[in-house]
Amino acid sequence: MMDLRWLTLSAGLCIAFSSVAGDKLTPVQKAAIATRFASEVKYNFVGYDRFGLDFDSICQAELSSLTDTQTDEEFGQKLTLLANRLRDGHTIISWAADVTVPPFLQKRIGDRVFVTEVFSDEYRDKGVDRGTELLEIDGIPVIEYGEKNVVPYIPSSTPQWSAYYPFSSVNLTKGGRGVPVTFTFRNRDDKKISVMDRRESPWGIINPDMSVKFDILSDNIGLLKIPSFRADSFDARSFADLFEQKIVPTDGLIIDIRDNTGGNSEVGDFIMQLIATDTIPQADWETPEYEAAYASWGKKWHTKSVESPSLIPYYMQYPDVPKYDKPIVLLVNNGTFSSAEDFAVLFRNAKRGKIIGTPTGGSTGNPIIINLGWGYYGMICTRKEKMADGTEFIGIGIQPDIVEEETEEVFFGNDNVLNSALRILASES
Repeated sequence: MMDLRWLTLSAGLCIAFSSVAGDKLTPVQKAAIATRFASEVKYNFVGYDRFGLDFDSICQAELSSLTDTQTDEEFGQKLTLLANRLRDGHTIISWAADVTVPPFLQKRIGDRVFVTEVFSDEYRDKGVDRGTELLEIDGIPVIEYGEKNVVPYIPSSTPQWSAYYPFSSVNLTKGGRGVPVTFTFRNRDDKKISVMDRRESPWGIINPDMSVKFDILSDNIGLLKIPSFRADSFDARSFADLFEQKIVPTDGLIIDIRDNTGGNSEVGDFIMQLIATDTIPQADWETPEYEAAYASWGKKWHTKSVESPSLIPYYMQYPDVPKYDKPIVLLVNNGTFSSAEDFAVLFRNAKRGKIIGTPTGGSTGNPIIINLGWGYYGMICTRKEKMADGTEFIGIGIQPDIVEEETEEVFFGNDNVLNSALRILASES
């Protein structure tokens, strides 16, 4: 067994929003929230110098519309639309509200939406299961419904993220507790199913398994699925055992981070340091810097470049850690986001293998969380990164070496992207 003294992985920061925003905000309070957010954007948003417009002026122009809103929910929605004009997937407005979700998850493939998991016997008894197509919400075709009611309120840096995330997980179906909604489904037998849901289920019912999973496929190829890089879903010691006992003996490895929307980048660093065959270079990153004394002389703020040290594989640091030098393929899609993109960047920087799938979400950047007061919070992206060779991916997405779009057959055991990866590994053996 490996000496586990080298295992060091920091726990992620968990922040709970306990304030509840009701219909109690005064126009003055709304103005304070909006202008505080605009001010924080100016000093903290890493993309401010590239925004191309005066965000202060935009906020001033929309201030009366924000303060004249009839409810706090309407105010929050309009403030969200204001923030989303920055076109950044990590710059977000949030506030507490009594919302819940129907007991199923969904995912968009092409111009269709499918159920991925069901958490209710009532739905299952009516024929709703994994792979069932969601056709309509309240009589509106599902894509039309999402583009009108959900897409504008989801922060996004790229078209592919806007096409993916609003139609995935619970984003498409969540709403006010007790507010009825009617779903129209179609199963594989072309039978339509209608379900009316009052959205009275507790949030806790949606609790998918986000732990790392590993299988051995044909020809001794390992399949490592990483649904999340959240620190609370990852155990470094268990993964070290998995690496030594099951991954190292394989003749090739497929790492699947499709639909992984991120978490803690240290999780990805940890895994990459196990599978890297050489030192991994990293590009410098950028962040805003403001110096008050210089501002008094006319220099307000600028972008500071910070050097990123190379990552050293563990086998180079610890003699009991085995080197894994077998071929690897990485699977990504439009839902690969945030720290999952950081992992894909390291994978490409390390020249560790082919990346297959569709362009990633194109947003990562160490956001700062600002308490705006009265139960409202702003999250603002503070860091810009690049690939080691200087290639931009923020606002673009990481481009795969081989473009392969998933089909709906993925829900029924025929994963065309995975099959493509197996063919590549077979050709390299």
